[in-house]
Amino acid sequence: MTNVLISGVYPQREGEIERIDVVNEQEIATPSVCPLHAPISSDPPLKYTPTHEDESMREALKLLHPTCDDFRTADYATSFNWPKVTESFLKHLQKPTELPPRDDYSWYAVVFRSQRRADCKDADLFEADRQAYEEAFSATNGALLVYWYTGLDENHNCLATCVWSARDIARSVNSLPRHREAAKLSAHVYVSYHIDRYRIEWVPDQQTLCVSPW
Repeated sequence: MTNVLISGVYPQREGEIERIDVVNEQEIATPSVCPLHAPISSDPPLKYTPTHEDESMREALKLLHPTCDDFRTADYATSFNWPKVTESFLKHLQKPTELPPRDDYSWYAVVFRSQRRADCKDADLFEADRQAYEEAFSATNGALLVYWYTGLDENHNCLATCVWSARDIARSVNSLPRHREAAKLSAHVYVSYHIDRYRIEWVPDQQTLCVSPW
């Protein structure tokens, strides 16, 4: 199993990949398979102002890793190494910084679970996903703290998760052109998909991160 963790720089896939044709927009009734799954808006994406807590969280999430084999379908709050992420977050939080503090201590996580068709070729999905990530990261000034995904299991199940500095910023990128292109392309490759939303909250009194449904 190969995990890909993205935080500011999207990785390059090695080796030759076979391309597939992009689905014609008229063939799709509703391009709704979008990890943010928010209504399309004509407003520009909201901008992110870096804070000490956000950048500490960005660094800590670089250690995000599953702790069980069935994490693609298991509970998000218990199937990842959140204690290790907590430890790293606290370490970075204690470092001196000139960044301003946050007004609150919670972040918005989106978990996109899917089962792909057995005949799906993922070359164009990967490229569209990469472009959508770069677009969202740039348009919001880095509000997308991390985007993490993995390969398929033997049943073609997949999990992708992204963590944002704020829920309203995350929802504001849904109208970006590359984001919509990625949704259109993926519309016919899933047998099923499900979207969960979580709050990642720092509890100072307990010195821990609490992960719970939004």
